[in-house]
Amino acid sequence: MTRRFATPCFFVAQVGACILAGCGSDEGAPPSVDASVDATADTSTASDAAAPPVGSVDALGNEAGGGVAVKGIVVVNSDYQSSSISFLDRDGNLVKDGCLTSGSGSQGYTLTLSGDVVLPSRQPSGGEVVVIDRTNAALTWLDSATCAPLRQLAVGTGFASNPHDLVMLTPTKAYVSRYGENAKATPPADDFDDGDDLLIIDPSQPKILGRIDLRSYAPAGVNILPLADRAILIEGKVYLSLNGIASDWTAYGTGRIVMVDPTTDKVVGMIDIPGAKDCGALDYLAAEQKLVVACQGSTGAQGADTSALVAIDLSVTPPAVVAQVSAAAAGGSAFSYSSIAALSGSNVFGVALGNFGAPPPDQLWSVSFAGTSPVKVFASTEGFALGALLADVEKGRIVVADGPTTSAALVRIFDLVAGTFSTAKTTDADPSHHLPPRALAWY
Repeated sequence: MTRRFATPCFFVAQVGACILAGCGSDEGAPPSVDASVDATADTSTASDAAAPPVGSVDALGNEAGGGVAVKGIVVVNSDYQSSSISFLDRDGNLVKDGCLTSGSGSQGYTLTLSGDVVLPSRQPSGGEVVVIDRTNAALTWLDSATCAPLRQLAVGTGFASNPHDLVMLTPTKAYVSRYGENAKATPPADDFDDGDDLLIIDPSQPKILGRIDLRSYAPAGVNILPLADRAILIEGKVYLSLNGIASDWTAYGTGRIVMVDPTTDKVVGMIDIPGAKDCGALDYLAAEQKLVVACQGSTGAQGADTSALVAIDLSVTPPAVVAQVSAAAAGGSAFSYSSIAALSGSNVFGVALGNFGAPPPDQLWSVSFAGTSPVKVFASTEGFALGALLADVEKGRIVVADGPTTSAALVRIFDLVAGTFSTAKTTDADPSHHLPPRALAWY
């Protein structure tokens, strides 16, 4: 069964959330931000000069510009009806829970968090944390020290845009991947209501600057949509996964990664993944210059024949797929398209999907692109339980969001010691609300 909670069929209503004075209602109308600013205008500020150089890498292997300070872990806890935000330190100790919740209307919210909330693949540097509300099509910036909401931007522009990721480029420029398309889009083009794109924003204002249309880059096939999913900045280029699925969800295109040059806002290359479909989550092995990708396959938990964890060598031109480990080699269940983390090319982690309400449960697997056999690291107690994964390369550990409903929901940390993974710590990330952990990100 495919886990895709914010596709068009899961939307009940589309409205833009509003915090402070940052945006207005998005119910059938564009957000009340200046969405007509010339995307070619010079929006640089003095803060740009203080930005770390693109291409530098922090202690967790994350790129500057889209990277993070090594402070800790932000957690989205959710039962898919309501959500809350928590903070852990780098070792998994609870720092603060209930930082922002679906009941936070008293803090000045017009709309509270929905049940479908995720985090950017890479958080901004500098202490701010961004939360992506897919249902409400809104980005919220929080002060990680105080939990205070700083600003918010509606990115629905009048339709169910379903934002999936945010890539920080400079303090005044970022990309937002919008999964949804607008079948009723109308002129003019500068109202940004088409979807199937990377939205260009100024996160410091915040406001919409422009868009990069991705429709012509969808994989081949009848009615295949791009479905822009996860994205990360690597050595000055943005790598974006396209799920590539038909508008009626009956057909899947070849797995595809597109490369975007943020200096020109143009797609400058595509990397196809033969034999794999529905590719999503990304991680980067800086020491090996390899992009790793999770592909779920064409039919959910039964799609092991087109599901794989994939390595792409970025040290060659053009980048090339150099290794794939099929889901059939790791227990037979499809890998989740939403979870991947890598310590090295010999320790790449994916989630094998379980069944809803029946065996098998979700399982955490470690695979090697060097040819050794996959290893099952952990099994949850249910299907639909394991969420995001994080790799701490420096400490040799993996962080896992384990959110079952009939047993303890915990953030789990596994350490690699002498070639064997062992439990280092488990943490209840939301003791105030008892919501299961789903999304994780370093901040």
